[in-house]
Amino acid sequence: MMKRIVLSFLILLVVVSACKEEKPKSPVVLSLSSFHELVHPAYLINPDSIRQYVRVNLSNANDTMAWDSAMVSYYAADSAALFWMKDGVGQYADSLLYWLENSHRHGLNPALFNVSGIRTDLERFRSLQLHEDETINHLLARLEYGLTSSYLFYTCGLKYGFISPVQLLNNQEEDVKKKSDTEKQKEPYPIPLKECSKEFALEALASLRRNPFAAFRQAQPTSPFYLSMQKELARLDSVGETEFEEIPLIGDTLLKVGERHRIIPLIAGRLMQTGELKQQVSGDTLTSVLLEAVNEFRLTNRLSTDNSIGTYTIRYLNRPLAYYKDHLLINLERARWQYKSEKGSKYVIGNIAAFMLQAFNEEVDSILEMRICCGSVRNKTPLLYSKIYYMELNPYWNVPQNIIRKEIIPSYRRDTTYFTRNRMKVYDKNGNRVNPHDIKWAKYTAGVPFTVKQDNKEGNSLGRIIFRFPNPYAVYLHDTPSRWAFNRSNRAVSHGCVRLERALDFAFFLLEKPDELLEDRIRIAMDIAPKSDEGKKLNRSEAYRELKHYSLKEAIPLFLDYQTMYLAADGKLSYCEDIYKYDDPLLEALNKLNHK
Repeated sequence: MMKRIVLSFLILLVVVSACKEEKPKSPVVLSLSSFHELVHPAYLINPDSIRQYVRVNLSNANDTMAWDSAMVSYYAADSAALFWMKDGVGQYADSLLYWLENSHRHGLNPALFNVSGIRTDLERFRSLQLHEDETINHLLARLEYGLTSSYLFYTCGLKYGFISPVQLLNNQEEDVKKKSDTEKQKEPYPIPLKECSKEFALEALASLRRNPFAAFRQAQPTSPFYLSMQKELARLDSVGETEFEEIPLIGDTLLKVGERHRIIPLIAGRLMQTGELKQQVSGDTLTSVLLEAVNEFRLTNRLSTDNSIGTYTIRYLNRPLAYYKDHLLINLERARWQYKSEKGSKYVIGNIAAFMLQAFNEEVDSILEMRICCGSVRNKTPLLYSKIYYMELNPYWNVPQNIIRKEIIPSYRRDTTYFTRNRMKVYDKNGNRVNPHDIKWAKYTAGVPFTVKQDNKEGNSLGRIIFRFPNPYAVYLHDTPSRWAFNRSNRAVSHGCVRLERALDFAFFLLEKPDELLEDRIRIAMDIAPKSDEGKKLNRSEAYRELKHYSLKEAIPLFLDYQTMYLAADGKLSYCEDIYKYDDPLLEALNKLNHK
């Protein structure tokens, strides 16, 4: 007990000295003679010794991350203040450990941050349990180093992510090489991302020095998407390690309200456990209350609502809780990644996995949201960052060579009216039009020395308007005459381009400001009736020339990304299918990280 009193007094003296940032000339020694005999050299605290031991730890560390460099720079100064001794290694350390121990809220294992080791050292310090040949300075240096490095790892990770998608997908390079060109992603995660820098880490240390409690809070992500996933993870954690009883499949049977079946209690039990069903349902009859809960479950899984229950929905109900937790783990990490390019006040994000596009205008706090169709599994829509700078009305479609070879030629050989029906024309390499019936298509199994162009306007595969942006993949956003696909849950149907459900609304969003006359010119070009009085006069003017293209005054940032969670404009969070199988490598990497 007396040793603890002595140590507390010693710490108080050191803290006062440290706060003044004056370099002690010698170890602090009590002047009270009554305590003299109780003071042991191993318990004398020397900030210079602690700093020196921290530098030794840094020199022995194998890591070369940005925060390591920041720590080396900071502790190199002999006058560097010790972060965790301001209060006698007490409330600041305990506060950080609280956040680290609750890192499971971010889908992380607290062991990542050496929480148990730091906690053990902290308890040994408080109980004066030193190892043989260990001084209090050794122990405090280990605490100083461990707390600071864990704080920086935690802060940088929450800000920029713990996994590098580029490195991750590059590590899959050998697997990618085994796939054909049509099956592989065109480039490993090509969206430029920010990385934790030495400057950021030094600023994080400065925040820690100013106000540790505020620094811990400021490290927490605050985006609505991230917070919604955290809330959902907490909800699933509250369910526990429940294993759902498997619901037997029922073939082609469709159960409707009022019908009885032995699986009804299993469906009700499943939805009671996860919260979609708010009240107990007894018996084996499908009630309207239970069907409503099933439809809520469907919406959460991005399925269409229905007035019946069949095998398709039951397969989703049979997914284990781990499936949903893994989705959250993966997408919490994705949400920590930060785009390197600034979005500005107006920007567009297309989520390929969700088949949804959101166009944000932060100046007026609005979101234009619409369904999209994306590339099939064989013709994946590439992930990319670019800027939309141009829209073209009534475009012609110059059919890509691979589509000519793989789709058009086989279709023509089955039906010789194919070119006529689809308003397509064939040209030779000199640009001369050629009769498709005069060509021996069967001999062109590799290169095709002809081009195919589809006439514009009605029936054109690109629809009535296309939005262009620079990219190496020759993809773009466009209208489509094929409206049927927007009613599907799985809208991976294109050759790689993105089809827009509301192309006209998207065109208006891109405009610098509302312009009734310009909007009507776009409508007229798309065979849509104008709305303004001035617009209605345009068609009656013989001098009027139809709008063919329009260059935006300011290019709009576009991100085509892939997230298997989706936060709708109305705040509803939902789970998406991993159509391109991009989740598995990320989940594997996160599991390895969490179980180091």
